[in-house]
Amino acid sequence: MQLPRDEMAFRKRYETLLLMRAITTVFRPGDRVYPAWRGYRLGEVVVARVIEQAGCDAVGHPPVFNDDVRLPIQITSLDVIEIGAFEPAHFAGSAPDVHDRASLEAHLMNIYQKPISAFGDRVTRITFDYVETRGMERTA
Repeated sequence: MQLPRDEMAFRKRYETLLLMRAITTVFRPGDRVYPAWRGYRLGEVVVARVIEQAGCDAVGHPPVFNDDVRLPIQITSLDVIEIGAFEPAHFAGSAPDVHDRASLEAHLMNIYQKPISAFGDRVTRITFDYVETRGMERTA
């Protein structure tokens, strides 16, 4: 299933943290550096979107997004890291429930329904800044 390359999806539970601009670090399984599958480029601006209802890659069902939340973010770093190499500093700016290696593995397993070994034991750490652009934020 192909999702727009210029978007980054976030679970509903992180909506408030996004709106508060409290999240600046996210993790995706495997290598997510473009041109890899669902990859991003350093410096590119993408739109953070909130998933209202999760989809399923395995059966080709796309997620349903909240169309009222669209936050432009600029990718400031992309690091592909072996799961065993994560250190406390790697979690700065991430959601409070993803704060160490064990919570990261559990988080990714919950979302992707596959162990990190299915992604070559690698995780892409993505950091970003919020881009202040009028008219792209929540309108409701």
